[in-house]
Amino acid sequence: MKSKWNIQIENETKLKRTKTIISVVLAVSGLIIIASQSIPLLKSYIDGVITQTREDVKVNPVSEEYKTYIENEFAFYDPGKNYFENLAHELVLGASSSSKGSAKHYVIDTSYSKPMYITISSIEINHILITPNVESTNADVYNSYLKKGIAHFKGTPIPGDGGNSFLYGHSAVESFFSSHKNYPETIFSKLSNIEIGDIVEIEKDGSTLKYVVRTKKIVEADDFSVLDQNANKESITMMTCWPLGIGTKRLVVYAERKS
Repeated sequence: MKSKWNIQIENETKLKRTKTIISVVLAVSGLIIIASQSIPLLKSYIDGVITQTREDVKVNPVSEEYKTYIENEFAFYDPGKNYFENLAHELVLGASSSSKGSAKHYVIDTSYSKPMYITISSIEINHILITPNVESTNADVYNSYLKKGIAHFKGTPIPGDGGNSFLYGHSAVESFFSSHKNYPETIFSKLSNIEIGDIVEIEKDGSTLKYVVRTKKIVEADDFSVLDQNANKESITMMTCWPLGIGTKRLVVYAERKS
């Protein structure tokens, strides 16, 4: 028969072994959880760098012209304010200054409230709601609309009214988006796959407005070029956070109205 001393030693050995196994399991589980989040984020960032590099070397017939007219003369960034508060401030400054000496050929209709819808067939965005004239300086307000789809930034033209209409939406990390690909709140995650020349359709007042993608770029979070207007072009600028779901930068897609 085993002595009490031997039994006690065996029990202590089993207890230590059990604790070791539990510690290893917990450590491995923690590493798996961390990897499941960090790997998609890293992949998203790397994909963004690769995408931007590809866009930089593409032949874009309007890229130089676009770079010229998006030069921001009025940029002022207040780190004490959120991104959209700074955009609103920039919008006021831009409106109070001359539009590069050109007459404005667009309308700012802040009373428009009819729902619009956006479709980009090439990246499987289909009939997603655009809420017009969203008050974008209040996060609680614009987030309530982004749960339903895309927001139009109040103070920029409504699509179809000339000028540059600014549309924005949330994005999500790949681990979430992969199983929620048609979730309206994060549908603009698909903008990462858009290509130069793709067609964007906006349904408004029973008509379909068509735009062709001219520029796709990643910009710093304090870049206000999304608001710039060109009196001779009708366009939309679409924006979401980059890397997807993180938001240290912005993914911006610019499209011009087709005749």
